[in-house]
Amino acid sequence: MADIIVPIVLKNLIKVVKYEANLLSGVEGQVSLLERDLQFMNAFLETSAGKRDEHHLVQVLVDQIRDVALKSEDAIDTYMARIMKQRRRNLMLKLYHCIGHASGLHHDADEISRINDEIKKIYENKSTYGIDGSELAVSSSTVDAMAEQWLHRRRRNVEEDDVVGFANDTTTLVKLLTDQENMDLEVVSIIGMGGLGKTTLARKIYNSTLVKDRFKDCCAWVDVSQGSQTKSVLLDILNCFMTVSDETSQKPVEELKDELGKCLKEKRYFVVLDDIWDTQVWEEVREAFPSDLNGSRILITSRENGVAPYDSPTIPYLLQFLDLDSSWELLSKKAFRGQECPSNLVTVGKELAESCKGLPLSIVLLGGILADKQKSYKIWSKFVGNVNAHLTVGISILTLSYNQLPQHLKPCFLYLCLFPEDYEISVKQVTELWIAEGFVQPTGNRTVYDIAEEYLEQLIDRSLVQVASRRYDGGVKTCCIHDLLRDLCIRESSRDKFLGIYSNDNISLVSKFRQLSFQYKDYQSYSNFHFDKLSSARSLLIFNNTTHHLRSDYILKPICKWTKLVRVLSIDGELIKNIPRQIGELIFLRCLWIYRGKFEKLPSSIFKLGHLETIHLDSKVYDQLPKGVWMMKHLRYLHVSKFTKLPDLPSSMGIPFANLQVLSGLCVQRNTALVIAKCPNIRKLRLMLVYSSNEGPHLRETEMENAMKSIGKLKYLESFKFEYVYKGSHEKIRISLGLEPLLPSTLLTKISLTYPSFGLDHFKVLAKHPSICVLKITSWDDYEQDVAAYDINVVKGEFPQLQVLEMRKLKIRTWTMEMGAMPSLQCLVIDSCHCLKYLPHEIWCITTLQLVEVSNISYELKNMLEQLQENSRCKISVKW
Repeated sequence: MADIIVPIVLKNLIKVVKYEANLLSGVEGQVSLLERDLQFMNAFLETSAGKRDEHHLVQVLVDQIRDVALKSEDAIDTYMARIMKQRRRNLMLKLYHCIGHASGLHHDADEISRINDEIKKIYENKSTYGIDGSELAVSSSTVDAMAEQWLHRRRRNVEEDDVVGFANDTTTLVKLLTDQENMDLEVVSIIGMGGLGKTTLARKIYNSTLVKDRFKDCCAWVDVSQGSQTKSVLLDILNCFMTVSDETSQKPVEELKDELGKCLKEKRYFVVLDDIWDTQVWEEVREAFPSDLNGSRILITSRENGVAPYDSPTIPYLLQFLDLDSSWELLSKKAFRGQECPSNLVTVGKELAESCKGLPLSIVLLGGILADKQKSYKIWSKFVGNVNAHLTVGISILTLSYNQLPQHLKPCFLYLCLFPEDYEISVKQVTELWIAEGFVQPTGNRTVYDIAEEYLEQLIDRSLVQVASRRYDGGVKTCCIHDLLRDLCIRESSRDKFLGIYSNDNISLVSKFRQLSFQYKDYQSYSNFHFDKLSSARSLLIFNNTTHHLRSDYILKPICKWTKLVRVLSIDGELIKNIPRQIGELIFLRCLWIYRGKFEKLPSSIFKLGHLETIHLDSKVYDQLPKGVWMMKHLRYLHVSKFTKLPDLPSSMGIPFANLQVLSGLCVQRNTALVIAKCPNIRKLRLMLVYSSNEGPHLRETEMENAMKSIGKLKYLESFKFEYVYKGSHEKIRISLGLEPLLPSTLLTKISLTYPSFGLDHFKVLAKHPSICVLKITSWDDYEQDVAAYDINVVKGEFPQLQVLEMRKLKIRTWTMEMGAMPSLQCLVIDSCHCLKYLPHEIWCITTLQLVEVSNISYELKNMLEQLQENSRCKISVKW
């Protein structure tokens, strides 16, 4: 785990040296030396990563490196905190505290020097015990190899009679593999997390009568291990079709490819390559298979979606988790070995099956354990709520996937265990937290957001993270991890002081953890917690699983008092009713994320936190933000209430928000146009126009017009959301929304508008936009009698890139379009457009269309779509 902690400490130290050099006056030399030594340590950790379980002294050295890295971080942060605190004081207080301050700084500087001495001793120990990192680098550890061997033994002994839940999967894939109309060489891939049953399904397909009849005797099954090289895989395949001589086994890879090609020439073959890990190995092996247009097939299984051939017309087959009925069927077969389950165990048995969350590996392992236990309700009930604790072998198997991760993905994956079990994790939130923790660094012209999204997609592709929900445009909205993987994360991270969880089930944690999560289910646990034990904490994620609102006296005030070095503070679950002014004491805070808060005011001290990069305040804050917000030069993400206003910008100030990329919830007012102009790097912008009866519509229209002109000059803008809100008045005033300034922006791909009286003129302006991919329009017109219904017509060439179109509560009477309009449309959503009775015929000619989802529509449109449902190429969902 040191090879996770040390790189993070090193990245943070480099950032400090680069941006906060003025705070290191007096210790510059020691810090530079420390940075250099940490880089050498990091290099050693990379080369020693394979043999720690076999060399006790190596593990001891690694633990020492981890501890000294953490000590160095504490020493530097303490030194900087003392400097910053002194600079905040006024002149009289500075004079009063100067003696103690100087003494403290001297002590901190000595501590940094002592740490450098400690690093020298570590290197001396390394030489004394003859530990050389270059001699230790291997491809995998012995533990991994043993787990993989056990896994392959289990696979070879698969009892097909016990296979459940794969009937439809088997039928689908067998049909695909034996399709006699397609004679091209096809590669079919089964993708899923470890233990999901990929091998079991592949074995069932391999042994099916249809497959045997189609490919006769030219079939091969090859187990591909985690460390397999191209040559060994080629030899294993050849060994299935011929006797491999010693001479052949000595041939180089290119000659072996030719040998395999000659062996399979003009034969219709079927080859299964089970559990491929390495994309490069697969691509090299693939070149050896001849394509003679005779219907040959290759079936591969993998935990990694990236292994699936990118140029194959057959999309990867993503294996799903078992449903409850199939889970219980499999568990009962394993637990009772063909005997019937007693009636008194059915209910508790189904509860145990459900707790496995559809993962066949968990179910099979649990069934084997229960098979050797007494078949009584008393015994079985002891497993309820504690299943994963008995599945250590399953976690060991999944460890293979974790160990295969590249170094930059490991902390991102482990971090997910800080969220509660079965929690749907917001992608927006977790990527901000990753960035704040230092896991994600910008590279070249790519932003941290682009890289963080790529990291998440890589974890999904490796079957370690599940997609819980997607946006209509296909992007991931929320994600989650299986309980067994979450237990793996907890085990891997907690033993080395990286991540810790405080909950009702886990109360004896080490106080030296850096990243901590609080998941208590009762009010008393929060109020009684001793926050004074957490002086080393850098991240606190707090989830309110109770039914109470907690006073800040129990949470925020103790945090501000005892965890002054914290960088990340995330509070979720209707927890906080007010934010104390003491939050200004968290001088290193980078990310403040409060979700579903109950506070209405903000202390000005928040905006004195110069390191803040992310502010997400999800609560009804009606006040204007303090002027200190303009001094937050590192701010990258700002989300506030839709009623929150920014203060007037000082005329002498240049560009205060040069780093701001996300601005969400800004209320349009007199200074909005100027504020937007001072944020040249905005990528995502969400504006609110709040109308109240004591403000004239003319003033609002002028403000909006000026704001739109400023938006049109944002050359990096990718997403724009606008919402018109009425506050304190039933009188609905219509204000002109000029969209023309948006047209020049070629990067703008997402537009979302909530606006009354959205009409044909607005639609025509948006239709000309060259790059818009997602358009969401919501109005109130359909409920207003004085608004006339209108017709829309989309001509050829309009909306050239549009993929997602959502229309809600629009008063559209007829919709016509020409062939060639909206050529890229994939998803159409219509809700509460009651005047619309028909969709244009040309819609169904769009070859990219995948989903039409409608709700609260006219009777005529409902009948039309229901008639089309059975014969349509795309999915049609009608909610009446």
